[in-house]
Amino acid sequence: MKKIALFGGSFDPPHTGHIAIIEEALEQLDIEKIVVVPAYVNPFKSGSHAPAVLRLAWLNQIFDHRSDVKISGFEVLQERPVRSIETVKHFKDEADQIYFIIGADNLASLTQWHRYDELNDLVTWVVAARDGIDVPVTFITLDIAKPVSSTELRETIKIHELPESVAQEITQFYKEKNAKKN
Repeated sequence: MKKIALFGGSFDPPHTGHIAIIEEALEQLDIEKIVVVPAYVNPFKSGSHAPAVLRLAWLNQIFDHRSDVKISGFEVLQERPVRSIETVKHFKDEADQIYFIIGADNLASLTQWHRYDELNDLVTWVVAARDGIDVPVTFITLDIAKPVSSTELRETIKIHELPESVAQEITQFYKEKNAKKN
């Protein structure tokens, strides 16, 4: 039985917290690989700070040495917001079981996601614990001890919270972007 995990998000920028989630998922879940799926634009947001192709390139650079981590350009190539159900259906022929990783901050609105009931039937939910949010026992929980926020990193670049292989490039991008705002 082939099992994969899907981990989507904006990754704007990708950081050590994302890596911790991926590492913990590979450790804890019985999966062959984890598929990281950066969003072109998150359906719940109006845009992103770094262009989708750049975020995709950063992720490829970070994980190019890992055979158990696949970076997928599926959502980026759509050039539009893609709902989770669409992404899951795209990958459903690749595995008999799909784990779907979300952050605990998504729990409150999860049942309001587009075609939630259908999505719920297709995946096994995995929640990355975050910000002290209680995760119901019906979910698999990944305990992540890295309270890193992409939002915070965009404003106050903390290079030690960025993956080493792309830290300089990410830092430069957001410094220039922040300078243009002021």
